[in-house]
Amino acid sequence: MKIDKYSAILGSTIGFHEMEGLTDERPLASLPFDGKYRLIDFQLSNLANAGVRSVYGIFRGQNIRSIFDHIRSGREWGLNTLLSHYFLGFYNAGIGEETADKDYYEQILTYLKRSGSDQTIYMSCDILCNIDLSQVIHLHNVSNRNMTVVYKKLPKEAISSANDILEVDESDTVTGNCGAFSGKDTEKMSAGIYVVNTPWLIEKMEQEVQAEKPRKLRFLLRDLTPTSNTLAFEYTGYLANISSVKAYYDANMDMLDSHKFYSLLYSNQKVYTKVKNEESTYFDNASTVKNSQFASGSIIKGNVDHSIISRNCRIAENSSVINSVIFPKAIIGEGAVVENAIVDKGVTIAPGVTIRGTKENPVVVAKASEVVEDIIK
Repeated sequence: MKIDKYSAILGSTIGFHEMEGLTDERPLASLPFDGKYRLIDFQLSNLANAGVRSVYGIFRGQNIRSIFDHIRSGREWGLNTLLSHYFLGFYNAGIGEETADKDYYEQILTYLKRSGSDQTIYMSCDILCNIDLSQVIHLHNVSNRNMTVVYKKLPKEAISSANDILEVDESDTVTGNCGAFSGKDTEKMSAGIYVVNTPWLIEKMEQEVQAEKPRKLRFLLRDLTPTSNTLAFEYTGYLANISSVKAYYDANMDMLDSHKFYSLLYSNQKVYTKVKNEESTYFDNASTVKNSQFASGSIIKGNVDHSIISRNCRIAENSSVINSVIFPKAIIGEGAVVENAIVDKGVTIAPGVTIRGTKENPVVVAKASEVVEDIIK
C-alpha cells in the first residue's frame, strides 16, 4: 500500500456531558483503557496496520498536554519516518457543539491539499474497535463511490444520541439516517469511520466553510452519508461506544471476558501503545487475586477481584478492590474498600474508607483527589 495515497483525520472535539469529570483534564481520546492503553491507541493502530502514515488529529483546546505526552514522536505507530507526517489541531469547543470556526476548516483543508492523497480516512475517538481498514479501503476503491461508512449492529441501549442509525438497502447503500429506533433487536449504528475520496471531500468542505455556521467535519460527513450514494461496510468484531461513564466502565470490564479480550487485543491486528520499561507488579503472599488484570510497577498486598489495575498502584493490606478500574499511581489504604468504581490517576484513598457504586452507576473518583470519607451511591 503506497504511503502517500492515504491521509487520515482523527476527530475528538465534541465531548460528552455523561463522562462525569473523566474528561475535564484530558481529551476523551487519552483516557486509559485496560490498564496500559489509551483510547487513541486503537485509532492510531488501525491506521498503522493499514499502512497510513499521514495523520491529522482534531482535539478540543482544553487540557491537551496528555496528548503530546502520549504520542510524542509517533514512533510506536510509524509516524516518525521521513515519509510520514502527523499534525495536531486544537480548537476551543464546548461539549456537544456541532459548529466550527473558519480556522478549523482552513487548517484541515490545508492539510488535505498538501497531503496529495487519493483517499482520506476519518475516525472518531469515542469508538473503540480493532478494524482491518485495508479491507474497507479495498471495497471502497472497488465500488467506485465517493464515500464509504463503517457500521456495527448494536442493541439500542449501546447507542447514544450522538450516534447515527443508518438505513441500508440490499446493495449495501446508505439510504437514510434514522431519527429514532426501529424497534428491532439491533440497529445499524455508524461507527464514525469513513473512507472518502480526498478531492471530493475538499470540494464539500470548501462549500461548507462558506456557510454562516459551518458544521464540524464529523457532522458534515454524517449529513452527507444518506445523500451521496454511500457504501455501507458492516464491522462484526468487538466495538464499544464510549459516550458515558457507564459505557467506558463496561468496556473496561469487557476485557475481563476472555472472548472479548482476545477479539479486541489479539486479533490479526496489533494494537500499539507507548512503551514503558518498568518492573513487574509485585504480589504479596497475603494478597488475593481473582479474574483481574494488572499493568507493571504496582504493589499488591490486598484483595483484588474482577478489576483492572493500571501502572504504579499501591493496594495495601486488608483492602479490597472489586469490579473496579484503577488508573495509574492510585494508592488504596489499609482496610479500604473500592467496589464498582473508577479511581482516576493519582488518587489517594485513606485507610478504612469505603467507596461503593453499582454496576449500573459506578462511582468516579476525581483525578489526584484525597478521599478521607466514605462515598456510597
